[in-house]
Amino acid sequence: MQVVAFWYGRGLGRFLGVCGNFLRGIWDFFSVGSLVATFFKPFKQSDYASNKTGLDKVIEDLVSGFTARLAGVIFRSGLILIGLICMTLGVVCAVVITTLYIALPLVVVLGWAVMYWYWRKVRDEDAIFDIFLVLPESPTTQQLLLAAADSESGKFLLQRFMLDATFLQALQSAPAAQSIATAKAGAGSDGVATVSGGELLLAIVKNTPNYERLLAERKLDFADLENGLKWSDAQIKKRLDARRKMHTGGVARDWSFGWTPTLSKYSRNISAEIATKGGRTMSLMLPSRREITDQIIRTFSSGGRQNVAIVGPDGAGKTSVVHDFAERLLDADSEIDKNLKFRQVFLLDSAALIAGAPNRGEIEGLMTRVLNEAAAAKNIILCLDDAQLFFEEGTGSVNIANLLLPVLENGGLRLILTINEQKLLAITKENPQLVQALNRLNIAPADAKETLAAVEDAASQSERVFGVFYTYLALKKAVELAERYIYDRAMPGKAISLVEAASNFAESSVADGAGRQARRGGIVFAADVEKAVEKMLGVSVAVAASAEDKDKLLNLEQHLAERMVGQERAVRAVSDALRRARAGVRATTRPVGTFMFMGPTGVGKTELAKSLAAVYYGNEANLVRVDMNQYVTAESVADLTADGADNPDSLTAGVMKKPFSVVLLDEIEKAHPLVLTALLQVLDEGVLRDTKGREVNFRDCILIATSNAPDLTAFRPEFVNRWDEIITFQPLNLEQLNKILDLMVGGVNKTLAAQKIRVEVAAEAKPLLVEAGYDPKMGARPMRRVVQKVVENAVAKAVLQGTTGAGQTVIITPEVVREYLGQT
Repeated sequence: MQVVAFWYGRGLGRFLGVCGNFLRGIWDFFSVGSLVATFFKPFKQSDYASNKTGLDKVIEDLVSGFTARLAGVIFRSGLILIGLICMTLGVVCAVVITTLYIALPLVVVLGWAVMYWYWRKVRDEDAIFDIFLVLPESPTTQQLLLAAADSESGKFLLQRFMLDATFLQALQSAPAAQSIATAKAGAGSDGVATVSGGELLLAIVKNTPNYERLLAERKLDFADLENGLKWSDAQIKKRLDARRKMHTGGVARDWSFGWTPTLSKYSRNISAEIATKGGRTMSLMLPSRREITDQIIRTFSSGGRQNVAIVGPDGAGKTSVVHDFAERLLDADSEIDKNLKFRQVFLLDSAALIAGAPNRGEIEGLMTRVLNEAAAAKNIILCLDDAQLFFEEGTGSVNIANLLLPVLENGGLRLILTINEQKLLAITKENPQLVQALNRLNIAPADAKETLAAVEDAASQSERVFGVFYTYLALKKAVELAERYIYDRAMPGKAISLVEAASNFAESSVADGAGRQARRGGIVFAADVEKAVEKMLGVSVAVAASAEDKDKLLNLEQHLAERMVGQERAVRAVSDALRRARAGVRATTRPVGTFMFMGPTGVGKTELAKSLAAVYYGNEANLVRVDMNQYVTAESVADLTADGADNPDSLTAGVMKKPFSVVLLDEIEKAHPLVLTALLQVLDEGVLRDTKGREVNFRDCILIATSNAPDLTAFRPEFVNRWDEIITFQPLNLEQLNKILDLMVGGVNKTLAAQKIRVEVAAEAKPLLVEAGYDPKMGARPMRRVVQKVVENAVAKAVLQGTTGAGQTVIITPEVVREYLGQT
């Protein structure tokens, strides 16, 4: 404190005194005050004595005096100016030096603080890759855990896997030395010979006794943690790469190329969009997709046909490859041919073209101008995204095949087309020469590993857009359910769309292990992904958890009995199958259950299927009914697996629309043997390919086949052996027919409920109706006809005659029964 008091007390006073003397010295040296005081005096007083007299002497004195004074003014002005400049500089120097004097202690302290902060920052950034930089020489397990949990990758794992303080406490039993050895032994596997905080955390987990059980309690395994660490490393790498500014060629990059006003109006310049975002799209390119990009670059760098057709299913990443290609061209540091460097990629907009030129002739003229501008510009690569849109006839479409073929053949314009396989085949039939002129590159759906990486990257972007936070298990569940339930897109696109949809079901907040609010945005768990699938597709994918679901499953037989009479064995079999499915103990590689119901007509085979759809699946509409009488020829196999656009009543089309349903194959004995052979794959593997090659999933369906055949000899043994159970329905007796009558009358009352009218059958009339509807060979169907003939006709007549109305009940008496049955 004494030093500080001296520095800002006596020391500052002496310093200011020195500065004052310095300024005074400058002022005195130039004598500015004296020069100003004698400004108009002669420069020098002359002692010259003139011998002239009179007027001549007066004139001579005036001239010499004026000259002396003028010389004095000029000389003194120069000195005053120099003096003032030096004085000003002196004042500035004094102020600066005084400021430095006052600030020097603060600068020293701040300098040390900055040095310390920078050292910590660099050390912490290096600790991303080497956690041992922040650890003591012989750390305890607790110190290891604290350092790992405080690291960037460690925090990432704890948050993404929802691992709380209880989990960390359980890791205290891991030996410190052994954990360090495990962590260091694994160093270098990712190309970096250091240990990150996440790697250390995984090593501690692996050395914890019974760590498998500890993870299993949280529905995790060690492979999940390893995948989570890869996700963390990818995010860190992407963040660090983003710091490197990508050079995109500068403002004069395209000045030597042509002007494209028409093209710019009807397309998107994705290169300009990428440059606006700093030259980086921040998208994760999968290795298989990066290979496609490399092939495109090689194609355009060669002297062959300057076009590429990227062929693959929707969702496989065709457009993403085009964006990556555009980004590679813009990067001045990328190793590509100079003839490609800084070329711009334009995506042609078919909708804008149609809107700009609604008539066919106008569209052709507009397209000609667009293609000519793109070719003349010399620096443009034109992309026809979803190229099938440019080769269709009719209203709201455009067909530029005739315009495009010469362009493809002469190579005057570089072109990229993205299209799916089926559309390309259709174009091949119409214009084979056009397809032959294309350099085809196939892009396959991503595998599970690449899909998970793509989903993780998409989740990071969705978090910024939707303000949510995805757990790792939510993303893993999205990949699993998208593969299982979404058919109209390929991986990774369909998994990414499911991740985005799940953001609508995120919980509002979550607390961390210490009870603090960890995040204010929504948290997306695996259960939220399941909810998204259920809302989107009407599919129950979660294990039964609610009391209502459990009660429905445990008492399914009783619920079915409200609609179904008799056939207890069949009811029990389908109920057991559903319980296995919703408890998560069945094999998921086959349908929920496969049953063949045999027996005479009218005994409840079809009714049980309808009842199951209504009671368990929520609505009788969740029944895919296929009349096998329509598939009696060998050619019927194609009809069975037809695309929904060609035949909406095909088996595959029905299941694609209702993947969580009862599939009823009615009168299966009528089908052709080849049709039955095609069904073997469904019974074995739970899948069936349609005519477009798409794999349709039957694994969440109950498959029921009905047959009126007298025995199983109507089927081949390999077909019979594929069913879970073959149940023979027994003919109905009079007691069961009485119950069926009550159910049918109940159905009539549901229909009349809107009119507030009820119908009741008198006890004396029931035996008459049952007797009239009893036929052991025909089952309950005659009873349906009797109810229509007597009950429904009697009510209809009463309504029309005005003898009944709202709030009244129609009584079916024995007399009414005899009247409508024609009995006397």
